Amino acid sequence: MVSVREHTDIEFALRLFADERQAATYRRFFKTGPGEYGEGDCFLGVTNPKVRLVVKEAWKDVAINDATESAKSQWHEVRLCALLIFVAKFEMAYKKKDDATMRRIVERYLSLHPYINNWDLVDLSAYKIIGRYELLHPEWTLMDEWIQADHTLWQQRIAMVATWWHAHEGFYDKLVARAETLLTANHDLLHKAAGWMLREMYKHDDCGKETLEHFLEQHVAEIPSVMLSYAMEKMPEAERLQWRKQRKK
Repeated sequence: MVSVREHTDIEFALRLFADERQAATYRRFFKTGPGEYGEGDCFLGVTNPKVRLVVKEAWKDVAINDATESAKSQWHEVRLCALLIFVAKFEMAYKKKDDATMRRIVERYLSLHPYINNWDLVDLSAYKIIGRYELLHPEWTLMDEWIQADHTLWQQRIAMVATWWHAHEGFYDKLVARAETLLTANHDLLHKAAGWMLREMYKHDDCGKETLEHFLEQHVAEIPSVMLSYAMEKMPEAERLQWRKQRKK
């Protein structure tokens, strides 16, 4: 592995693993065609395990400013690598209770939201940075704004996925409120994200199960089918059938 210290090194290191056949697969998988949600995105064809190898090599040495430049790359895997470097730096700051560094990373992450523009980029970074920070700073309400329909698809998904830590720590109010906001969203990527978080809540404890049941009692007539399917994934089959029947009625 080459030494990785600057944003130009990140791209160089990733290019060592580039595979055009894999890139073609990614272009189809991440919907990069005209009018699709990932329109125009560019791929080197580097698998996630190889990206994580570069992250492991790089995260301590690459400065936040250099990671920021990489996060603006045209190449999807370079952006992913930069975001995972932010995650690693944030997790170290979290362990050290270094709030100033955590805040700096959060601010930089938020400024980069136009480049966090596919579901994997969101899902592998948002809850680990934004979700953690929200729990540490409950007075911080920016994600309650980002979940609203006047924000981009990816801002809304960041706000929803950020509640993963809320689900795992037993704080359900924000999660439920954001899922309710997305009931009328016009994209299945938002319905899937909300259903995923509702499922995480259900998995956590009996209170989470009761909270999901209450949510479904209130919204079963209007909940998008994909959100319902994701939310019910860990339920017993008989319970899933019951909710589907209620929705059809």
